[in-house]
Amino acid sequence: MRSQLTRRIFSQILNNEIHADRRCRFQSTTKQCLQRERRTAHMPIIPKRSLFGFSRKPKRQPKPISYEPGLEPMLDLSRRLAIGARTPPPEELAQAFVEFFESKKKGNGSLEEIQAQHAIATLQHLQKTWNEAEGFGPTIEELRMALLIVLSKPPPKATQHKTHNKLAKLLFQEMDRRRESIIKSGEPVVPFWRILMPFIQALLRYGDSLYARDLVEENWEPHLKDRVPSPWKRVFGGLIQEGRDEELQKTIKIMQKINVPFDSDMHQQIILAYARLREDIGMTKKWYMHPIANGGLPTMQAEVAVLKLCLKRDELDWGDAIFKSMLEKNPSDKWAWNMIFQWAAANGKGVDEIERMMKIMIRRNEGKENGLNPDIETINGLVEISNSRNDPYTAERYVALGQRWGFQPNAHTYLLQLDYRIKVKDLDGARAAYRSLQGEELAAGDDLPLINKLIVALCAEKRQNYDAIMGLIEDLTERKARFESETVAALSRLHLQRGEMDDLVDLLNTHTFNYGIEQRESIRNVLLQHCLDRSTPTPRAWETYNILRQTFSETSIHIRTALMNEFFARNRCDMATHVFGHMRQQQIKSLRPSIDTYAACLTGIGRAGDLDSLGTVHNMIKLDSEIEPNTKLYNALMLGYIGCGEPLQARTFWEDILYSREGPTYSSIQIALQSCERAPFGERLARDIWSKLKKFEIEVTREIYAAYVGALAGQSLYDECVKLVDAAEKDVGYKPDALLLGTFYNVIKGVSNKEKVKQWAWDAYPAAYEDLLKLGQYHIMKSDEYGEEEYQSSEAFFNIGPIGRDVQA
Repeated sequence: MRSQLTRRIFSQILNNEIHADRRCRFQSTTKQCLQRERRTAHMPIIPKRSLFGFSRKPKRQPKPISYEPGLEPMLDLSRRLAIGARTPPPEELAQAFVEFFESKKKGNGSLEEIQAQHAIATLQHLQKTWNEAEGFGPTIEELRMALLIVLSKPPPKATQHKTHNKLAKLLFQEMDRRRESIIKSGEPVVPFWRILMPFIQALLRYGDSLYARDLVEENWEPHLKDRVPSPWKRVFGGLIQEGRDEELQKTIKIMQKINVPFDSDMHQQIILAYARLREDIGMTKKWYMHPIANGGLPTMQAEVAVLKLCLKRDELDWGDAIFKSMLEKNPSDKWAWNMIFQWAAANGKGVDEIERMMKIMIRRNEGKENGLNPDIETINGLVEISNSRNDPYTAERYVALGQRWGFQPNAHTYLLQLDYRIKVKDLDGARAAYRSLQGEELAAGDDLPLINKLIVALCAEKRQNYDAIMGLIEDLTERKARFESETVAALSRLHLQRGEMDDLVDLLNTHTFNYGIEQRESIRNVLLQHCLDRSTPTPRAWETYNILRQTFSETSIHIRTALMNEFFARNRCDMATHVFGHMRQQQIKSLRPSIDTYAACLTGIGRAGDLDSLGTVHNMIKLDSEIEPNTKLYNALMLGYIGCGEPLQARTFWEDILYSREGPTYSSIQIALQSCERAPFGERLARDIWSKLKKFEIEVTREIYAAYVGALAGQSLYDECVKLVDAAEKDVGYKPDALLLGTFYNVIKGVSNKEKVKQWAWDAYPAAYEDLLKLGQYHIMKSDEYGEEEYQSSEAFFNIGPIGRDVQA
């Protein structure tokens, strides 16, 4: 047959010109387009200006990523070490290390886990590479400063501190090594206790109390005996924090061996740890009754802590004896009197009765030089009791009582108001308390946790007060205050809901690079959920994905694969292929696609039928030196090429499987049989596969049997398929079911043949056909090669994919 692709058509294709066919109904329109294109092809581009000659507003540029001083070079080192690239000069890294900890010393937030990891990598790299000088890089005083920062700036809400523990040990070991070398040189040296004490405290804070106890015991006589407060008190606190209750008694025995008494201060330390930190009423009772050296008694501070815990745990009967003993001592401290009022309130005394008690207190102390009178802290203690009992109404009455007595609310009062109003979701009242709080003097950062809670609560409302939220954000930004990760996550969700993508990028660039891994995950999950939500428009989901991959480069291959599959499900094969391409571009090996990722991508492309994308991914496989093709990958390639209408190409991978060491799986056989459905002379390969299954006595599953019937049905072998269906129970032990009948119907060509199969199935196997009807049908529109409407037709197919037709690589 003579080719219709003439020289003129080839010329038009090469010149990107429109070709008008004489059979096209829109030929006149096409000619007009051609004439218009020729007229405008060589017209010069005339620059235009808007009204009054002003240019358009430039596109908004995102804020640059906000790094703390010195952090970026250390982060760059970690990245280069991960990919095996050349590292920065050691002088630059040493300077960055010192700059980072100096910025922390000036109050630049807590030391996050991710930051500690970069500091460890930097110090270890300097130890390995800068060996020409005994004291490389940071001085011993700068290393001590770093250790003090590790101790004093723990990350908030962290459950594990292994990274901080490791950094503290690394710093101490380096300082100790340098100190020994200085001693050998005869120069003045830093006293050992100055580096040992912060190291012991860091061990106690970050989960290594037993090692800290050993160090205290070992260095007690030479270095720690005269230190105040006693290191043993800190050891008790660390053991209780780690839950090592059984080690407390052992520690007391160690102290007795070295003649250190268990006095009232030691007893108080244990009581405060159990009552305030752990709030463990059982252990508090046990240790409150523990004997004290030389017949000592519990301190007043310990008794108050016990009574407050009794109020929280509703142990008023047990605490009553302690309360009475405290009254017998005729306390002269103001905080003891405040405890008396709180105890009375917890025992059911109302606001009016508490007021009468306050008047009695004034009368009893009248005329004394240092007479005790109630004040705003008395009111604050009563408000705290109401807060602990979730009674905001009574809390407000106590605040009103203070105002009647002329007590001016202080910062503590407003913080308490802010707390309980957030709990009861009185957000307007919480904002009012916040406005009052702004006029008070506060210790740095005392209000930040509650302000972050308020922002999260405002973002969670159904009808958000956007102006109020932005006002709080501006206040925190002006103060250069720390945003909690929960706050950034809530704001990210708010910006996504409002479609403010530029604001989202600015928010993430400002805050997320200073968080730990777990905190970054909580923020990333907000973006991930937005992408996976089918109600999100596809363009918005794609934009969100790009922000996610640029901001959270550590995102695992599992999550990236889920995003790729999401775009396949949205029928956007091009976007899904780009997601896969981004995985291929990763420089860190653990984030690069595996065999499973390739298989998922090829299967999705096959369902979409995008041959160009399939060719691109297939070429990636050929160029990927880390991928060794196996049966699963060949199965996925077969599925991809079958779905893209290339069954002959798919069969070449079947041959690769046959000659591979691993050999075919049941999925391979089913896919190979499906490739025979539309391939020329496909029945030959299908019969060859079937004969080998019989010859080697391989068990035939219902899915493979249905696939064999489908392979013959695809070649329009109706009579042979009917015989196979009728003989199914005899040959392989399976009665004809919905999968077998549905495969026969779906694969056979022609509307008349489908009607023939439908009638035969209804007459021969009515029960199985009824099951097939329950699965439902879907329709595919088909047309002739010119796309003429009068030649379009609809072809019906049964939805048998979930019951065995669809196969996984």
